[in-house]
This record gives sequence, structure tokens and C-alpha cells, in this order.
Amino acid sequence: MALDTAPRRCLREVTPYSPGKSIASVQRELGLKNVVKLASNENPLGPSPRAMAVYRKAEKLCSLYPEGASPELRAAIARFHKIEPERVLVGNGSDEIIRLLCEAFLDPEDEALASQFSFIRFKQQALMMGARVVEVPMADWTHDLGTMAKAASPRTKLLFVANPNNPTGTYNTEEEVRGLLDSVPRSTIVVLDEAYCQFAAGCADYPRSIPALTGRYDNLVVLRTFSKAYGLAGLRAGYAVADPELLSWLDRIRMPFNVNLPAQLACVEALKDAAFVRRSVALAQSGRESLAQALRERGFTVWDSAANFLFARSPLPGRELFKALLAEGLIIRPLDEYGLHDFVRISVGTRAGNKALLQALEKLLEVAV
Repeated sequence: MALDTAPRRCLREVTPYSPGKSIASVQRELGLKNVVKLASNENPLGPSPRAMAVYRKAEKLCSLYPEGASPELRAAIARFHKIEPERVLVGNGSDEIIRLLCEAFLDPEDEALASQFSFIRFKQQALMMGARVVEVPMADWTHDLGTMAKAASPRTKLLFVANPNNPTGTYNTEEEVRGLLDSVPRSTIVVLDEAYCQFAAGCADYPRSIPALTGRYDNLVVLRTFSKAYGLAGLRAGYAVADPELLSWLDRIRMPFNVNLPAQLACVEALKDAAFVRRSVALAQSGRESLAQALRERGFTVWDSAANFLFARSPLPGRELFKALLAEGLIIRPLDEYGLHDFVRISVGTRAGNKALLQALEKLLEVAV
């Protein structure tokens, strides 16, 4: 059997997701001991201490299967948002829920709609189902929701909006989101990915989507994650809030035991750790302003961000800068997979991490000049 003809035809359009380089891989490849990662928008404070205390206690339970539907975590999320548990579905990261949405609702003749430079997993997962992906140009690196609403047709099953958006860090206002929801066909499911919502909560016009919007629009799915503000990226846990009937279709195809037991218990406790989230948000908000200014002084064009990272045009090609910084023990994210060869995404780190980056840039850019 020729392997190039064995896979489904639609997979030929799909490229593998390219995660940011890990600290361990850079240490192995370059023989470095000290590596600072500013590539994957992880929490520089580490994980929620309260969550980790529960995680460690859960070690003795690791011989047991978790409860498949994560009932305790679903109940905790419901209490947190003051909604019914039936409106919550827990996934192995919000990535899994994106996959479930595509598997549940996209046939080959259907369309999925996203912005040109939105989170790349939207496009990848839709293409895996053989659907047609319609990409709408952004307006000043922000989702153009008015144009997206006009582009939605009866064939548009899923419409994806990352808010704030990864990789650009921009966001859409509540008025804009409501306008989109009021304009698209009722048969179109709007997926509002709010992975970075805690970092944008200080913006007065940022949408308060749960429970206000999810209670009003039964074609809206809001995604949240424990990976960013809670510092639990390694546990792979996220959730969706939506109409119970809509979620029931995802539950039919959700893998059994999709979220491991220690992760379920740790995330329940993480929801209670409001002080840690406040510290995480404060660090990101203060660090992104000072880091943005310092990058501008070094020749970068930096856009305002509502997330815990910066989107910037680099004075060097992004891949070239990425490789040069690797040799200095620093990891950033080039954006070639988006076709943005002169751009990079830089996570906001600790003061020490940000300082190390800026010092390395001074040396590299001086040499480049």
C-alpha cells in the first residue's frame, strides 16, 4: 500500500501543529544549562500553589480511573460562573474541545469561518474534517466581526473568534461580539475562545460572556483554559460553556477519561485561588507595557496587547532572530506558520526573564547593524 494514498485526502491540506521549543529540547540540542522560555505564553509564576498542593495529595489515587465526565470539576466551574453544571463540558485542554466541535458539526460540504491570523488550530481542525475554511482578513490585526458576519452563510457551521486573539493579542469589544451574534444565521455556531480572558478583564469594553452571552445565545460556545492565568498548562485542562443540548453532541464523542484525575482535582482548587490569578494578571499587565516600550526602543514595532504576550514586527526576519536568541538561551516564537516571516510573538516573563531578553537583543541587534 502506498502510504501517500492511504490517508484521507483532506489531510494533505493539513500541516502539523508546531509547538514552541521546549526548555529541555534547547538544553539537549545546545548544551545550555540556563534557558528562558518566552514562547508559549505560559505563566512565569509557575502553577497555582493551592492547585499543586491538591495535585500532590492525589498521587495515591493515580491507580484509579478518573470519573469520565469530570463531575466535581464541572460543578466547581458552574459554581464559579453561577450557571448550571449541564452548561459545562470539560476537555483535555480547550484544544480538545475545538477538535470535538469540528468532529461533531463539520461535514465535508460545510464551511468553517475564521480570521486570517487567528489561532491556527481552528483552521487545522476544520481541514481535518474535510470542511472548507473561509478566512476573513483582519482589520488592524483584529477580528473584523462585521465582515465575518457578512461572510457567514447557511453553509457556515462554525465561526471561530479568539478573544483576545493569539498571536496578535488584540480583542473585540462586547458591542462587537453582540453584533456578530445578532447577525449570523442561527444555524452557525459561534466559538468564542477566551483562553486569555483574565488578562483582558481590566478592559472596560471586554465582553462579559459568561453567563450573560451564553445564557442568551444558544448558538454560542465559550472556551476557557487552566493553562494561562492558573499556570496549569502541563495538566491539559480546559472547558466549554454553552447550551446543554449543543454540549450533549460533544459529550457523545468525547474520549472516556479525557481529563486525568489529579488534573481534575487540582483545577477545582485552582478556581479558588483568586489571589494567584490576580498576581499573574498584574505581572503580565505591568510587564507587557515595560517590555513593549523596551522593544520599541530596539527597533521593533509592537502592537498593544490584551493578553500575556506581545505581537511584534522584528528588525530581523523572525526565524533568524529566533535562532540567534536560542544560542543565548532564550526562546521566542517566530510566526512563519502564519506567513508572517517578519513577526514574532514574545511571552511576558518575569523581570529577570524580560531583562535577559533585552540584554541579548542589544548584543544581537548591534552586531546585525
